[in-house]
This record gives sequence, C-alpha cells and structure tokens, in this order.
Amino acid sequence: MKRCRRLLSALLALLLLSGGPVSVPSSVLAAADSDVVSESAPESGEESLPSSISLTVSIFENVGRRWLLSPTQLSVPDGTGLGSLLSVLNQYAFLEDVRMDGSEILSITDEDGDVFPANPSVGNNWIMVVNGIEYPGEEGLTPPAAFSDGDTVQLVYESGGTAETDLSAVSTPDRTLSSATGSLPWEDSYEYALTTGSSWLRANVQTPFALTVLGACGVTVDHRYLTQVLREISEDTSPSGTQLAQDILAVTFSGISAENFSGRDLIAEMLPYPDLGRIESILGLIAYDSNQYEIPTDALNSRSAMLNVIMAGQNEDGGIAQVQGEESSVILTAFALISLAPYRDDATVGPCIEKALGWLAGEMGEDCLFSDQQLPSCTATGAVILALSSLSVPLTDERFTVGDQNLLTALMQFYNEGTGFSERTGRDPDAEATGMALLALESQRTGRNPLVLSSPITGSGTIDFSVSETVSEESSSEPLLDQETRMKVRVGLVAAVGGAAVAALAMLGVLLHWRNKYKKKK
Repeated sequence: MKRCRRLLSALLALLLLSGGPVSVPSSVLAAADSDVVSESAPESGEESLPSSISLTVSIFENVGRRWLLSPTQLSVPDGTGLGSLLSVLNQYAFLEDVRMDGSEILSITDEDGDVFPANPSVGNNWIMVVNGIEYPGEEGLTPPAAFSDGDTVQLVYESGGTAETDLSAVSTPDRTLSSATGSLPWEDSYEYALTTGSSWLRANVQTPFALTVLGACGVTVDHRYLTQVLREISEDTSPSGTQLAQDILAVTFSGISAENFSGRDLIAEMLPYPDLGRIESILGLIAYDSNQYEIPTDALNSRSAMLNVIMAGQNEDGGIAQVQGEESSVILTAFALISLAPYRDDATVGPCIEKALGWLAGEMGEDCLFSDQQLPSCTATGAVILALSSLSVPLTDERFTVGDQNLLTALMQFYNEGTGFSERTGRDPDAEATGMALLALESQRTGRNPLVLSSPITGSGTIDFSVSETVSEESSSEPLLDQETRMKVRVGLVAAVGGAAVAALAMLGVLLHWRNKYKKKK
C-alpha cells in the first residue's frame, strides 16, 4: 500500500513542481469532517467546478525539525476548511492517514507511515497557523471555519520535547537548485523567467517539442492547443527517427502512454526503425526513459544498442560528435549526457560520462557561457545545465563557475524581459532557445531531470476525427478528444476556469481511480 501511495504522490508531484496551483474538485472534499478521513475515493460524477481559492499549505514536525509536507500551493473550492483540506492531502497520498474529531486533529500519519498523535496530557498537540496567527491561541480566538483566497496554512506538530512552538521553524524553506551539496538559491527572477517564458512559448509555438516542454514544466495548455498537436502527431504516419522520438515525448508528457496513442504504438515503431544515427539514438533513449518504457533487449533499437551508438560518437577529447572524428559539439555532448545519466553506474558508461564532463568544462567561456557555431548560445548553455541536473552535479561545481558567475546567471543573459529566451543575446525570443531554457530552469528549480516522469503512466488516448477541426474561439467549450483521453490527459497545472478546469477535474479523477485500483490489488 505504501508503494502505491508513493507512486501516486509522485504523479501528483508532477502537477505541483512548477509552483502553480493544482485544482481540486469539490467531490474530493466530501465527508471531510468525520472522525476518520476515509481512504476510499469519491464517486465520479458530472459535478461542476465551484469558484476556487488558492492556499499555500505545509506541515511541520517541531521536534525532529522536518517537513511532513513542504510548502505546496493548491487551488481548492471556496469554503474549504481544515477537515476538507486534510481530506485532499490524504486522498492524494501526501499523507498516509488523517483522523479528526470535529475540527480537532487526533492524529496524522505521514507518507512514511510515521504517526503523530495529539495527546495534550503529555504535551503532544497539533496547532494551526493561518497567516502567522496561531490556533488555538489567545482566549476567544477561534480558527476560521473556511479559508480565504491567498491564505498560508501551516500545521505544526508540537510535542512535549519542545517548550513552545517556534513559528520561525515553519517559514518557507530556501528553495535549492539541486539535491546535491552546495547548490545555489532559487531566485525570484528565475521563477519569473520560467513563468513568462512558458506563457510566451504556449502563445507562440504549437509543436511536439513545445508540448513536451510545457508538460515537463507542468504548464497549462487549453484543449485546442493539445488537440492540434496530438492530431498532427497522429496523422504523421511516417515520421523521421528524430521526429518519432519527439512525438513519443510529446504524447508522454500529455499523460498518454506512447504505446497506446490513437491506435498506434509509437514505441513499437521506434524499435525496428532503420539506421538510427547519433541524434536519433540520443533522443530515442531519452524518450524510452521518459516513462520507463519496457524495451525488448533483442530489439534492433534496444537500450543497449542506443547506448553503443551514442558512446561510439565520443572523440578523444571527450566530446561527442555526430560523426566520430569530426569536431565535438557542446549541444550534442550535453544531450548525450542527459541520455546516459540513468546508466552512469555502468562500468562502460561511467567513464564516458566523466570524460564528456571534463570536455564540457573546458569549453565554458569566462562568462560561464557555452557556444554553438563559435557564438554564445542559449540552447547550448541550457543543455549543459539540464545535463548537470540529470547527473546531480550542482552548479556550484568549480568546473562550471567563474568567480561569482554561474550557469544560471549566464543563461539569464538570453532572457527577454516578460517574454522568452533568444538564441543570441539582444535578439527576439525563439522556440528552441526558450524551450531549452525552460527545461534548464525547471531542472534547477526541482533538482531533477524534468524529461523523466517520477512514476510511469499507462493511459491510452484517441482523437475523435469525426469532430470538425474548425472550432471557433467562442464556441469551443469541449476538447476535440474522446472521453477516454479527456480523462487521462495531463495538461500541466490547470487553473479552475474554462476548458482548463475540465482537464484538471479529469486528471484528478483518474488519480483517484488509479488509487482505488492499486488499493484493490493490495
């Protein structure tokens, strides 16, 4: 059961990583104030989504000084109170169990199974802090029955081991760029660039690459955008090897298994694809590992076959080239490292990675910029950042810093205020540079490679071609996807409005369905 909860928690994490709110349907909040918050999922229905509020929620254990739930932003129906909020966290496996008596917390069990019971006789208490005000607090001060938009809700477990609650202990922790030691702080300017860059890409580019980037960063796309890109993928029945790998990634980061997309098995199409070169093998291996797809070991394009093709491109200097012996490429080397990262412990792959990292370090300019075609390049710099994140190499690594300069400060030189990133400084934003920069920023914000799902998906999806492709902006209220797809497609952090709200409700319903499914198996 714990394993299933971790799987679900990881899936939810994909929706939360970008820092925006995830919408919660009101059906999830039913029966939240009962003595025991039930683990059974609510029945699905045609319930309309009520007006929503945004909350920042955290749970802190004050003796061990650790987070049971680090600060997380949620969008929940207006009128949500403490019981219904805890019900949400329990339903989505952020907590193992919650027990309440009316509005009082009896115990909370975290996802690791540790129980934190309230027992006032020995000084064990659960307290709530809303916008800095402690409840229960001074005499006559009662906790709010319902939270308001923008509230910060902190739950603190205070035991007899601490004399009093230290509210400074539950403030939002410093966000770090990597789980590795010596990482850099995450600054507001990076968050702003990630947000505005995603908005620019969504508004200006509708391609499989853009859909992959937006999905990996957890950014909302509406149903028209989603349907157009997926339709193009479905209708392209003879893609190149490079395009096929990109299609697999785009479908995967739409929440659909590439093994069952619109009647096609894109993975099966990749397995026998003839004459895959270096680039195709790099992208293909990244696509395989994005969703932990099972690949036959005897396939023409098995994982081991792709690894061999990739490493065969390494030159004596350590860099990777499209043709061995030709000049090594920063971008190709960085992407090769991204694809090789999951296999770093292999006796053959490990030395290849270290040699490539050494070459990349030597290619960095004095301003921490990497170049492509002998000119400072946003794509090259972003690709190196993503490669380092994939390998858990912090950006404080002395090989990739110069004085107080680092790769993130270098990347931000390509940012156009309020829009996207340009390939060369001082130019207009473009799709490739913006997409690469967003993946780099997301990787540093979360400390992981965003092109790898934390837990695998298996859902299928089909486009309904019987629906006209011509849909006006005003009349388009339903996606052009069939019901099964609408229930399984994840389109990022979906706000509770319009078609985006429909997608959020669908995804959350599917998570609850999977949760019940694994519970029954248990």
